[in-house]
Amino acid sequence: MRLLPLLFGLILTAAPVLAQESSTSDMPDSEHYIADNLFIFIHSGPSRNYRILGSIEAGEPVTVLETDSETDFTKITDADGREGWVESQYIIDTISRRAQLPQLNQRLADSSQQMDRLQTQNTEIAQDLASARQQIAELESALATSRQTITSLEEQVNEQDDMERYRMFSYGGIVAGAGLLVGILVTFIPKRRRRNDSWM
Repeated sequence: MRLLPLLFGLILTAAPVLAQESSTSDMPDSEHYIADNLFIFIHSGPSRNYRILGSIEAGEPVTVLETDSETDFTKITDADGREGWVESQYIIDTISRRAQLPQLNQRLADSSQQMDRLQTQNTEIAQDLASARQQIAELESALATSRQTITSLEEQVNEQDDMERYRMFSYGGIVAGAGLLVGILVTFIPKRRRRNDSWM
């Protein structure tokens, strides 16, 4: 008769444990994150009645080990290797906004740096373009000056050619006039008579 109360007591003692084991489902290890709350407590068992082992910050990555569907608690391992139970509603499978914030800030900083580099490159390109335009203007001015110099030299050469032709024409006229004058003068020179040495 004593065995019946003993067996009955063992059954009552084991019932919560069996119920807990039956309500606990194993999940494959996977990367999850704590939702965007300030922090949550880690318990030693799958309910708030269990001892608090510590807390975990929002956005921290955790590995899910198993889930208790009755108490809606999930057993996790955090980045420090601590194991414990947290409320399943705070477990998400995407990076939380709080965890994304440093990444977004880093992307913003990278974008700002890239924009600064592009602005610097644009400034350098603008300076190079302005310098190239200045060089082109100087070359065009030098070319115009060279053309003016060439035109002036051509005019001087043409003037010298004209003067040379005029000089040659003048010399030719003088020579021709002198020849004509000599010819005229020769016609006016009296001819010398020959002596008549013969005796009549």
